[in-house]
Amino acid sequence: MKKIVLCVSLLLIIPVLLISQTKTSTSQSSFEMIRFNVSVVGNVIKPGTYSMLPTHRISDAIQAANSVKRDSMTAEVQEILDNSSTRNIKLKRKDQTIHVDLERFLRYGDRNNNPYIQDGDIIIVPAIEKKVIINGAVNRPGEFELIEEDRLLDIIMLSMGLADNAYLNKAEVVRFVNATSETEKITVNLNEILRNPLCKDNLVLRNDDRIYIRSIPEFHERKGVTISGEVKFPGSYAIKEGVTTLYDIMVQSGGPTANADLQNAYLQRKSREDIIDPEYQRLRKMLIEDMTPLEYEYFKTKSRELKGRIATNFHKLWFGNNKDYDFSLKSGDYIYIPDKSVTVTVSGQVKNPGLVTFVEGENYLYYIEKAGGFAWKARKGKIRLIKVNTGEWLRPHEDTPVEVGDMIFIPEKPEIDYWELTKDIMTIAAQIATVLIVIQNASK
Repeated sequence: MKKIVLCVSLLLIIPVLLISQTKTSTSQSSFEMIRFNVSVVGNVIKPGTYSMLPTHRISDAIQAANSVKRDSMTAEVQEILDNSSTRNIKLKRKDQTIHVDLERFLRYGDRNNNPYIQDGDIIIVPAIEKKVIINGAVNRPGEFELIEEDRLLDIIMLSMGLADNAYLNKAEVVRFVNATSETEKITVNLNEILRNPLCKDNLVLRNDDRIYIRSIPEFHERKGVTISGEVKFPGSYAIKEGVTTLYDIMVQSGGPTANADLQNAYLQRKSREDIIDPEYQRLRKMLIEDMTPLEYEYFKTKSRELKGRIATNFHKLWFGNNKDYDFSLKSGDYIYIPDKSVTVTVSGQVKNPGLVTFVEGENYLYYIEKAGGFAWKARKGKIRLIKVNTGEWLRPHEDTPVEVGDMIFIPEKPEIDYWELTKDIMTIAAQIATVLIVIQNASK
C-alpha cells in the first residue's frame, strides 16, 4: 500500500516540477531578450550607443566602449585609456545628472558608484584634468585622479588606507604656490583627521599636490639570522640585536652534527655599514697599471676574501665554551657550518684535475702526483696553494702543510711567439753593439 501511495505522489510532483522549470526557463529567456540602449561618449576609444543587458552596470558599458584587440593597441589608443577619467564620470538619466566615481567601486566595492544601467542612459567619460601623488606609508602609493572637493582622507582611502607603520603625528602636503616651481609645505596631524574628518587638517586638495606620509622607524622590524650546513636544525632564527650571540644561535639550532667541520665554519656579516671598504672601492675604479705594487697586492687580497667574514674560532667557542670567540649578532648575519671534507682539490695543468683523497702529512707534490702529474704546459714555478679557511694564496714549499679542503692550482705556461722573441733579442744585441762602438770610438 505504501508503495502505491509513493508512486502516486511522484506522478503528481513530477508535472509540477516540469511546469516550474519551464516557467523559470521562459522567464530567464524573456529577461535575456530585454536589451537597453546606452550611449557612451567622451574620452573613450569607440564612443557610441551600445545594446546592453539589464544586469550590466556603468563599468560594463564603459568597458564595451574601450574594448580593443591587442594588435590594435596603438600609442594613440593607449593615451586615450591612460587619460580616461574613472572618478569624474557623469551619468545622464532622464532629467537628472548623477556623478559616478568608479574608482570607489574598484577600490573598495562601493556599488553606489557603479549603478545598473537603464534604457536611454548617457555616460559621459571626460579626460583626467587634475592629479595628486601620495607616497610613503600607505598600502598603495601612487598617482590618483583628483575631483572637486577631494580631501586628504579621500586620497588616503583610495590608496587602500594607511599602512600599519604610518607615523600619524605628522604628515606633509607639498603644494605649488603659483605657476612657477615655488612650493609650500603644509604639515598636518593624521591622528586629528582620523578622529574628526571635518577638522582643518583634512585639507581640500589642489591639482599637483604631493602627499608624504612617513613610516615609524624600525617598526616591527624583522631581525633575524640564517644558519645552514651541518647543524641539527638549520634555518632562520629571530634575534635581538646586541643581545643574541653566535653561541646562542648554535644552541637554538641544536648544535653541530657529528659530521660538522667547525675549523672551516664561518660567520658572514652582510650589513652594508660593516662590510664597506672605502680603499677597496677606490682601487676598483683604477686601472691596474696605475696602482702601486702595494695597492695591487691589497686589491688582489681583498678581491679573494669573503666579504664581511668575521674572524672567530667555532671549535673553541663550541667545545671550549671560550667566550672570546663569541659575537653579538646583527640582522642579516649568515652562519655556515660545512661538513667534514676528506679531499683536496687539484686544479689547472695536471693530467687528471679534480678531487684527491686527503692524507695527513702529505705535501702539495703528493696531490699533484695523485692527479696524474704535471701536464706538459704546467707552469711549475707559479704553483699556488689556496687555503680553504682564509682564502689566502701561498707559494708552497715541500714543508708547507696541506689541509682538508685546500686547493692546489697549477697555472698554464704563457704562449711564446718565438719570432717576436728573436726580433727582440736582435734589437737588443744591435743596441748593445752600438753602445760598444760608441765607447770604443770615444776611447780613441
